Amino acid sequence: MQHRIFIAGGEDNLEVFRWSDDRLAQAIRETPDTRSQIGAVFLGRVERIEPSLNAAFVEIGLGRPGMLPLKKQGNPTEGAVIPVQVRRDEREGKAVRLSATIHSEVAYEEPLALAKGQGRVPALLVPPPNAWQTCLLALNPAEIEEVICERRIDVAAVQRWCALHAQELADRVRHVPAREWQPERAEAEDEIAAALEEIVTLPCGGNLLIEPVRTLTAIDVNSATATRKAGLELTALTVNLEAAREVPRQLALRNLGGISVVDFIDLENRNKREQVMEALRAAAAIDPAVEWVGNMSRLGLVEILRRRRGPTLAEMWSGGTRNGEQ
Repeated sequence: MQHRIFIAGGEDNLEVFRWSDDRLAQAIRETPDTRSQIGAVFLGRVERIEPSLNAAFVEIGLGRPGMLPLKKQGNPTEGAVIPVQVRRDEREGKAVRLSATIHSEVAYEEPLALAKGQGRVPALLVPPPNAWQTCLLALNPAEIEEVICERRIDVAAVQRWCALHAQELADRVRHVPAREWQPERAEAEDEIAAALEEIVTLPCGGNLLIEPVRTLTAIDVNSATATRKAGLELTALTVNLEAAREVPRQLALRNLGGISVVDFIDLENRNKREQVMEALRAAAAIDPAVEWVGNMSRLGLVEILRRRRGPTLAEMWSGGTRNGEQ
């Protein structure tokens, strides 16, 4: 798997495009309001202890207290001032999830001492990584061919970051104006527009129907017009194989986290079912956020667990592209 990363815009409207093996696999639009807080370190104050949840609620300045599970997290008291790190963003009415165990690439001892000395609580000690930092951290540096910056001013900043976190990438960062990008920006916008639709057409004539609901994402594999092109059994295998290769990319591009259930076309032959699973697991290499791929049930159902991080593609891009196109 080879990746090319394209970075456009600044802090107020940062855009990151990841092309993996010449296919768009990620398209992130990040604004101050939509930036993920995962990884941020705060100095917070314990607002209350909730014994029924075995959790503490900690005020960290994000509008509502975050939840700190107390299992293996010590036993803080109400009013205590403690450093915490965001592990999960707020979603669906649930508060951010916190941890008292700090894992950070950036030292926070100095801002912690400063905040305590000035009595600033809550206080942000270490900001969360931005979109391109998160993207680069998730990938194997050996598989990243180049990092392209639209703005010349960003090259030095990206190189400095790479020197600290992925030294071998520093000499692969360069400036290329967006009008000279290959693949062109317009190609990315076309892929984004297609990924905002429910139906994905496969090369064989079959399709995927992708329906995110509140608790999971349902993906239905359909033969559609493919049955006119070959015998039924061959078509079912062909459609399933193409679907297996496309599903992980669609989950990554759409940034759909949590559990997804893929309903493949029934295959009675066990060897053919195993072919589909091999194709699905191989294709999942495009997405570092995939945590688990289950086995195929006798009904053709496969569960995929993908880590949640940040808003979905629809939430980031439903307002159109940066140029105002839909």
